[in-house]
Amino acid sequence: MDPMFIGTIPDNDLPKMLFLSIDPNKCGESESDYYGHGDSQDTVSRLLGKFENAIQNKSLQPVRMEMQVRLFSLLSHEVHSDSFFNTLESNFSEDHDQLSETEEDILEFHEIFEMFGYTTPEKIKKKYDALIISKRIPISKHFFVYAENKLMMDICNKLSENDVYQMYILLCASKDVENDERIKDLCACVLKLDENAIEKVKGLKEVAFFHLVLTLMRKNLLNRLYTHTLKFALKNLIEYNKIEGKEYSYISPLLDILDQYPLISRPTGLCIIFSVHKDRQGAEKDLLKVKNLFEKNFKYDVLVKIDPTAHDIKSITTKLSAARNKFYDSLVVFFMGHGSKSHLHVKNGTIHRRSDLIEPFTDIEWFFKKPKLFFIQACAVRSERRRTSSTSYSGGKGLGVDTDALGWKAPAGKEWQTKFGDHTDFSHVNNFADTLISYATMWYQEAARSTEGSLYIDTLVDQLCEYGCRESIENVLRRVHYNVNTVSLSSAEHDLWKQAPYFESSLQKAFIFPKN
Repeated sequence: MDPMFIGTIPDNDLPKMLFLSIDPNKCGESESDYYGHGDSQDTVSRLLGKFENAIQNKSLQPVRMEMQVRLFSLLSHEVHSDSFFNTLESNFSEDHDQLSETEEDILEFHEIFEMFGYTTPEKIKKKYDALIISKRIPISKHFFVYAENKLMMDICNKLSENDVYQMYILLCASKDVENDERIKDLCACVLKLDENAIEKVKGLKEVAFFHLVLTLMRKNLLNRLYTHTLKFALKNLIEYNKIEGKEYSYISPLLDILDQYPLISRPTGLCIIFSVHKDRQGAEKDLLKVKNLFEKNFKYDVLVKIDPTAHDIKSITTKLSAARNKFYDSLVVFFMGHGSKSHLHVKNGTIHRRSDLIEPFTDIEWFFKKPKLFFIQACAVRSERRRTSSTSYSGGKGLGVDTDALGWKAPAGKEWQTKFGDHTDFSHVNNFADTLISYATMWYQEAARSTEGSLYIDTLVDQLCEYGCRESIENVLRRVHYNVNTVSLSSAEHDLWKQAPYFESSLQKAFIFPKN
């Protein structure tokens, strides 16, 4: 690597670029036995050492040398390519297309150079192009840098030099952490941090901030899910600024950001749609609505399986477990078909809702600490008896539907009002109405579906379009429940009845679809 190329990168960008190339999953000390002592562990230790040297020497030269070492290491890796046409389907079609750590570095640095507006060095660009072909990675992927790293960089950009300096001082002076052995090396570094130098030496603010973040990650005090230690430091900074009469309004929004799942990569996530079309009129329209919403509005990768078998579902979960797919920030799974309380109907058989559909996805290691959303559009009837008496009533005008799979909406968009406005009724609700896997209907009851699709899917898509990028998914689903319950339904089995969707959730942070 030509040292002259490194010399063209400004000092304040160097620590950002090196931090972005770190795998945060391999930073934690106690996780070393789980992940293994590999190059990632050595890289984190080496980078922390370079950051400490930069702080001590008040110079970015150690960081510049580290960048040169990292880029040189990429050039020694051989990449062989074959001619393939890469699609999302091909991403889930090979068992052995894993990525080595060096190959991940090549993909990451190519994206990092693009993020900062620099031309990727030609030799690295050629290796990147060969990897895209040989590993069958769709060229549209721009998510090889971890979202939590991007989030930390965004926070760093919003803080001043003095903010970062005071975060160190306040954190180490706090009675809440003074006896915590895990950050004693962090406190030792504070003694070397010069307030004047951090103001004057370009890039030293970034070095100090990422040293703090990496140390917290290394001590298992910070990851993409648990960010309370960083929030603690930012809250202390806000209080300090208040006392000093300084501006702090720009810091407060950072606390809200840390309360949300980081959804920064593009594509943000993967949406898998299992859609049963056999004996389900309107199924094609439901599929089109969901597919368009996630592809066009939310910019997700969308994988569709029509009339899936149990083997298809198991195969996809197995392929998704490959490390090459670990850069997705979220997972969304739709199942639209027939069902009962415990099982869902697939081609040539049935699968258990939880053990065969939900649990295999939630067991994927790369999706730990990431949001996983399931939407199940299927009846939940008990085969030996129907329980509709508790939700049946007389009076009003019902929307004619079939009851073998789905449902429809209320205070919503104009198109929705045109379709369902005449059938809304606010005087009656399903008994289960006010009670996050999201289900189209309560236990032992049907989900309405017509030739135009389903009430539940129609309402869900409508509300996600309106509020998905503004409110948490729980709030959106409450709106879905409200609207579904305004619609009076009628069918061959029942004169008038109402459908009550519900959800169960263990989300630990707010999930809000990002604006694209």
